[in-house]
Amino acid sequence: MFATGGLRIDQAPPLNLPFRFFATAPLFLILTALSLFAHGPNLLDSPLLPETIATVHLTVLGWIVMIMFGAMYQMIPVLAGIPVPWPRLVPWVHGLLIVGVVTLYLGLATHLHPWMLLFASGGLGGAILLFVVPVGYALIQAPAKHPTVTFMRVSLLSLLGVLILGGVFLGEYAHGFLNLDRIALLTIHVIWGVLGWVGLLIVGVSFQVLPMFYMTRDIAINHARAILLLWCLFLLGQPVTVYFYSANQLLFWLPTVPFLTALLLYGYNLFDMLKNRKRRFKDATYAFWLLGLASGLVALPLMASWGFIDDNWNRFLFGGLMLFGFASSIILGMLYKIIPFLVWFHRFSRLAGLVEIPMMDDLVPGIALRLQFPVHLVVVLTTVTVILTGWAPLLTLLAIALTVDATLVLYTLGFALGHKPPPQEEVPDFASFFQEK
Repeated sequence: MFATGGLRIDQAPPLNLPFRFFATAPLFLILTALSLFAHGPNLLDSPLLPETIATVHLTVLGWIVMIMFGAMYQMIPVLAGIPVPWPRLVPWVHGLLIVGVVTLYLGLATHLHPWMLLFASGGLGGAILLFVVPVGYALIQAPAKHPTVTFMRVSLLSLLGVLILGGVFLGEYAHGFLNLDRIALLTIHVIWGVLGWVGLLIVGVSFQVLPMFYMTRDIAINHARAILLLWCLFLLGQPVTVYFYSANQLLFWLPTVPFLTALLLYGYNLFDMLKNRKRRFKDATYAFWLLGLASGLVALPLMASWGFIDDNWNRFLFGGLMLFGFASSIILGMLYKIIPFLVWFHRFSRLAGLVEIPMMDDLVPGIALRLQFPVHLVVVLTTVTVILTGWAPLLTLLAIALTVDATLVLYTLGFALGHKPPPQEEVPDFASFFQEK
């Protein structure tokens, strides 16, 4: 069914721990759709409009970060071989993240600042710190040497940088006492958030998820190290050039050279791993990986053009491709593997050979698996089209597609959790098989 070499599945946390994040995240995708209905084409006027920033963060924090927090709580004990300490903090992280995202949206989109933004600062800052401290401790103490663990460590540092810059933005927006180059800091915020925290974590996790669920080869250690080194050169070099490219615009895109090299090396390994996988059956999750990688490759030249094309459309298009095309596509592809695996492992793995139990594929509703990719493809294509054309009716289509996208994830979660293990009295004692009749 899947390979688990090197994994410590006995260390897996309780099912309710990651699933509270997985179940909440699609709701914020629906809120993003409602925000599109409420604000319409005004959102495309400028990436610095409060309503635009608020809507983007519904997706980034409420959908993507929410999923990634839940996934890391699940993966670190399994991949790194050490449980995340202080599990009682997890409900606080979950609750504070919800409060932070909601109050951030209300403070920006409804102009209820500074009080709403004060709550947002406390909620988001508290959630991220209560997440980073135990997760960072576990990653530092982790005995595992797998490349995924190293990628997680660097992505966590990027998250800390994003938190610091986000706090600066909220303070500057609410009180206006900071004399800062807001555009430069916003660019760094986006780079560390989308390409540092989100990008590195997704790439690192794929090194383990692909061999496990698709029976591919492992990535070569030297290739993984080269990808990380080149990626880090970009994350450190690009913020420096943001402040100096006005003197020489060629400086702006120089750090994208190692990043492009890293992305091409990763893409080569990804395609080779998927092409030569032992499990040849193609399903929708395979298409999600291809869509995600293609979106990332298209988004990179857009980022490089920021130093030459001072226009909003290429920034919006970069954001749309990275959030919906790259991050969301790969997240959806992984969720359709992770959700059934976790339910099967926690509820049925101990019963294997004792009673009839469902297979992992039985825990995924067929209609959701068939519809999720075409619906999400509509999300990506509509996002690109509405940014390039500005045609307002397409925002309605995008909002509807996002709602369906989220609803299918919620249905899949409910379907998988609806499979209950048999009552204890119906499970025979394993020793009884060896007793004489």
